[in-house]
Formats: sequence, structure tokens, C-alpha cells
Amino acid sequence: MFFTIQSHDEKSLEKIYNRLVRELNVFFDLNLEKNKPKIFLVKDRKSINKLIGEKTQDWVVGWVDNSNVFVLDKENFERESCHKYSEKGYSNLIKHELVHVLTQFFSGILNMSIKPDWLWEGLAIYLSNQNRNKKKPNQLKEFIKFYSQNNKSSKVYKESGFAVEFLVKNFGRQKLLNLIKSLKNINSEKAFAKKFKEIYGFRLSYKNFNNF
Repeated sequence: MFFTIQSHDEKSLEKIYNRLVRELNVFFDLNLEKNKPKIFLVKDRKSINKLIGEKTQDWVVGWVDNSNVFVLDKENFERESCHKYSEKGYSNLIKHELVHVLTQFFSGILNMSIKPDWLWEGLAIYLSNQNRNKKKPNQLKEFIKFYSQNNKSSKVYKESGFAVEFLVKNFGRQKLLNLIKSLKNINSEKAFAKKFKEIYGFRLSYKNFNNF
């Protein structure tokens, strides 16, 4: 399987990229200025499918592979996906995927999926400001069940960003970073729930997210 790769010079995207990396370095207290993730712009759905190795849903427009970020090229964004294109939305998409890369660096979990999936995706949604484009549910009642990335569903994106927003706004950034840092030594959903309670002082349950 072969792919043609060429450098892409676009000053507007480069400027956005550099700003996003700086913002995320501050949140994670990292310094990736020398080893910035590479961004690959993928032309069409056929190429996405070949790169991922399976047929993808039309909502899939970005992903990470180790420290590399892949996003659907903005030129074909609406034609090759179910999403509408906007400059702000595209910037948020790139930031979403960059959050995934920095989460891997910060947690020390490389070359494997990070669990729970709701925290993995929720953090990326929250930090990329994608909650602003979503209708906040009256109650959070589904996100906890999305622990594994196996059989990934678009439903994980519905509440996860708001769950992470709840944690940051009510308990601050540091506790969340402590939780992410602990993931490397957690090997089960039960162990994660135990660590969550240890850090936050309350049980991981919908009731506690809705009634705080």
C-alpha cells in the first residue's frame, strides 16, 4: 500500500498550529516546542480508510497514530464527511487531536489506547472548546459506560466533554492531571474507579456529577 506525501506550506494553518501547541503545553506543563507533532492532511475518505485499515464512518475526520496527527483536508471536508466546514471548527479539530498526542506524552502511555475512553475523548473535547458547539444534556447519564475504545461509538462524544468540564471547573486542573498521570498504572475499570475516588473524594457515579 503506497501513499504520496508532500510538505504543505500554509501560513494560516501553521500560525494556528503553533498557537494551539503553546496553549496545550501550558495546560499539561510540557514543552513540545522541539518535538512538535506532525500534522498530515488526508485528502479523502478512501485514503482515511486505507490509513486506518478499515471502513470508517463519515463522522471520522481525525485521529492520532503515536505522535502523528491525521485530519481530513479542509478542501474536501464537507464532501468527504458529514460535518460542515468552518475555520474555527477546523482549528478546534486540530486542537482536539493535538490534545490526544499531549495526553499520551503526559501520561506516558504510548502505542496503545488510553482508558477510559470518556476521559480520553472528553479531555480533547473540553480543551478544544468543542463543548460550545454541543447542546449540554440536562443530565449526564451515559459517559461512564464508555471505558474501552473497542467498538467505538460517536455517542462517547455526547457527554464526555461536559463531564471533564465539570471536573475542571469544580475541582481544578491539577486533580485532573493527577488522574491522567495515574492511568499508566491502572489496568481495569474497577481500578480506575478506585483511583478516581482517591483523587476526588467521591465515587464515580452519574449522581455525583449531576448533584454536586
